[in-house]
Amino acid sequence: MLQYIIRRILLMIPTLIGVSLLVTALLRLLPSDAVDILVAGGEVQGGQAAFKELVDARLASDGKDPATASITDRARAENALISAQLQKDGIDFEKATDPQKNAAKSTLSLEQYKDNIRKNLGLDKNYFEQWFSWATDAVRGDLGHSILGSRPVSDELKRRIPVSVELGLLGMLVSVVIALPLGVASAVKQDGFIDYGLRSFAIAMLAVPSFFIATIVIALSARWWSYSFPVRYEEFWENPKANLELVLVPALILGIGLSGTLLRLTRAQMLEVLRQDYIRTARSKGLGARSVIIRHALRNAMVPVVTVIGLQVPVLVGGSLVLEQIFGIPGIANYLFVSIANRDFPAIIGVNMVVAVTIVMVNLLVDVMYAVLDPRVRLA
Repeated sequence: MLQYIIRRILLMIPTLIGVSLLVTALLRLLPSDAVDILVAGGEVQGGQAAFKELVDARLASDGKDPATASITDRARAENALISAQLQKDGIDFEKATDPQKNAAKSTLSLEQYKDNIRKNLGLDKNYFEQWFSWATDAVRGDLGHSILGSRPVSDELKRRIPVSVELGLLGMLVSVVIALPLGVASAVKQDGFIDYGLRSFAIAMLAVPSFFIATIVIALSARWWSYSFPVRYEEFWENPKANLELVLVPALILGIGLSGTLLRLTRAQMLEVLRQDYIRTARSKGLGARSVIIRHALRNAMVPVVTVIGLQVPVLVGGSLVLEQIFGIPGIANYLFVSIANRDFPAIIGVNMVVAVTIVMVNLLVDVMYAVLDPRVRLA
């Protein structure tokens, strides 16, 4: 088994490389980038300096030294640049008004300013150069800096990952605690009143979206008990009460939503196992119903259930995104949402890589659990 685990860990390397290449490629398909958002709607800081760079480049192309060029030469170069921009807009320079010339100058300044930012951030590189630059830094543990705010992405992830892990683990725990016993009860009481009720509950949990339940909980808490959830997240070890006040309800909502799938799968697997010959043999030997169900049936029925639990890890990220937004929880799903909205490429790639590593490791854990639950499974 040790060789199998080592081999799977080594296979993570090409998997993560493929994920990073795919994410980088998809980001290039977005209609705009963080630089456009960074300068949109505000005054262009450094626009004059950017336009001066354009004029200097024009003077140099005309064979003049920008440092010693006369005012007349500079004015001629400026007019040439503005005239070229006006021609793109279908306006003749001689007939253009002063506002039109100023608008053309502002457009040139803005584009040059954004090009300078892209060059400083490495966004002007082609696809493979940009990916390779990111990958070489990531190998050293440097996931880059956020474009908006210039904060290290790794520092943001260190702060937010424990928050999402707490929410995800609590949600998964709630899901398992609800789904397994209810799924077993539904199978044992097949076609009875309890079975129909639990199956209806599972369908309802699959049908009702988490954001609806969260909105109802917040609204009813405020209306009936005049209670509002905390607006500031605090670490569990610093303030357990405030932490659980904020995280426990979203975890319950997330877990209840995930329990529907597990409940129905547990019921189906238990029904299949309970019909097996070895279960009838165990009963005929006088074993009690509880012993047969827990020691023999449930263990074999758990193999597919464990698989689905592993597959629900990506669902945890997607489900927690909505809940983190509603309850103001500063997790990685919230960070990913904000980063996508702002086209913050380093942050988007960093979060996706963390999620990819988590999914690969959980799948490895699921495979190991197969051998623990079913001795017939041999990992080699």
